[in-house]
Amino acid sequence: MNNSPEFGPLMMTQHFDPLGERFIAAMREALPHCPPREIYWGYQFLTGALTLTFAETGRIDQLSGGLCRAADLAGVHERLAPYVAAGLRALCARSQPAPRPGKRAERRASPRR
Repeated sequence: MNNSPEFGPLMMTQHFDPLGERFIAAMREALPHCPPREIYWGYQFLTGALTLTFAETGRIDQLSGGLCRAADLAGVHERLAPYVAAGLRALCARSQPAPRPGKRAERRASPRR
């Protein structure tokens, strides 16, 4: 339903947006310095990953030559959260000011007291 242009918008809005809004609020609380635009993109990418993963199309079975299995929900559980968390952190880091060159080197060169 999530990827259906015919039924998706109405059904997703009606049945899933309240949960999605709560999840987005939790992500914004967990990543307070992350711009909202990056949180929303991160949520979009997460829902895409979930849609494909839980569709169990068998594509990963085929592409991996059987090394990975679409039905391996324990494998999904083990990998999906760290993958999504790293992606969200990367999106948030894009908006942070870049560290000034030489700052780390200056701290390391200073004698400890």
